[in-house]
Amino acid sequence: MLSAAGRVNPTGTGIFGPLLALREDGRRDPLRHVRWTPPQMAFLESQYPIRLLRTGNQFGKTWAGAADAIWRCLGSHPYQEVRRPPIEVWVVCKSWSQSIAVQSKLWHLVPKDSVTEDTAFSPKNGFKGVQRAIVFRNGSIMRVKTVGQDTLDLASATIHYIWIDEPLGDAETFSELQMRLRRTAGSIGITMTPATTGDLAWLRDLVEGGKATDMHYRMDAANFIPVGSSRPLLDEAGTPMDSAWCADQIESTLGWARPVRCHGEWEYGRINAIFENFHPLTHVVPGLTSSDVRPRGELKLSIGVDYGEERLRTAAVLIGVDDSDPEMIRVYVLGEYAPDSATTIDMDAAAILEMVAAHGLRWSDLDHCYGDKRLQDARGRITRKSNSMLTRALEKAMRKRAGIVPRFKGAKRGIGRGAGSVWMGVKWINDRMITPGCYFNDAGTPRLIECLQKWQGGTAEEWKDQIDALRYALRPWIFPMSRKPIHTVRFG
Repeated sequence: MLSAAGRVNPTGTGIFGPLLALREDGRRDPLRHVRWTPPQMAFLESQYPIRLLRTGNQFGKTWAGAADAIWRCLGSHPYQEVRRPPIEVWVVCKSWSQSIAVQSKLWHLVPKDSVTEDTAFSPKNGFKGVQRAIVFRNGSIMRVKTVGQDTLDLASATIHYIWIDEPLGDAETFSELQMRLRRTAGSIGITMTPATTGDLAWLRDLVEGGKATDMHYRMDAANFIPVGSSRPLLDEAGTPMDSAWCADQIESTLGWARPVRCHGEWEYGRINAIFENFHPLTHVVPGLTSSDVRPRGELKLSIGVDYGEERLRTAAVLIGVDDSDPEMIRVYVLGEYAPDSATTIDMDAAAILEMVAAHGLRWSDLDHCYGDKRLQDARGRITRKSNSMLTRALEKAMRKRAGIVPRFKGAKRGIGRGAGSVWMGVKWINDRMITPGCYFNDAGTPRLIECLQKWQGGTAEEWKDQIDALRYALRPWIFPMSRKPIHTVRFG
């Protein structure tokens, strides 16, 4: 992005890339062209041992973190005194895919004549080599580490500075990182938008206990005016990031997400209903499979099951998805299972089979089945319900000695399994509701319809179980993996 004065501020890559391409030999210092905003400058000037820059999106916090880490490796920081090189710096990310974007920013900013010839970067794979590192000519080294792919080897490392981009949802890992800094009296910098990766109570405790300084900035126009300038930055479309721009960003963000996505608050908002874009007159259809908006053509079918941990009332949802156009994925909620009281696993199996049969379907017509985590006691014994127990109950009900296909998979395993997956799923479903013609509920699913109108975001609310079942059923589309040929069922 450009400031109105025409100088570069790296809160986006759209304008910054061409600037680098214009350099004749690629050896000039790109950091000299940056004019920092107040939130970025506060982070760069802070000398607190654990410092946190907490904002919503669009603030360029990752660029500030990258610049700070590079200056420390160079041993020359324009805003504070730093340790003489050589030093070792770790850049810690929550996943490898996230780290690629962070590595790209580091490569854009680092002065190319300050690194060795062995340091090479690929936009697809990041820094080359086993070490995944930037090696500086002065002996400093910056290593990129990820938590999500178990590459965070803490065994014997002694390091001088750690930059964490987006918070680790794990207090134990953070404590281990702190231990690696004790010998060097090193420090930690964190740049983050909260509520995206697990429980952050441990980080809030550090802030509230005075053990970390918290630089928190809301989406106000003043925070997008570079220090020393009177004009705001421009976004990649050339629009000034002024009060009107901020108001538009806030208005276009879902109400429940605004506290975090716009203002960097610790928690998402609680409003009358999380699914604020769900409207019964628009999204509920009597007799969906025989109505004017009935699904036509081929659908992929999926079932999601939540075991109702607090109430032992299993919730299940049957959906059909038309994903023939990836830009216009259509969701049809065809049926539900919503008992009024606690149920046994055999009762659940019989009711789920009845739900499938009510639409003229066989179990083998289904493409996906996802279930909740198993319910167990304090010793880890499965004492109530699990996907394997439900599968056996279905096999017994269908008299299938060789097993059933598809089998239930864990909705909370693999990609997207973190706590932030709830809100990613909520956003995905809300997006379907916003897009005309992309979300419909059969009127024969009254419990889900009621839950969509009443759930306020709490984990213990009675309205959550049916929504969890819907999220689980939609898991292959919320967290898409490589496409595999699967059969489809034709409707209409």
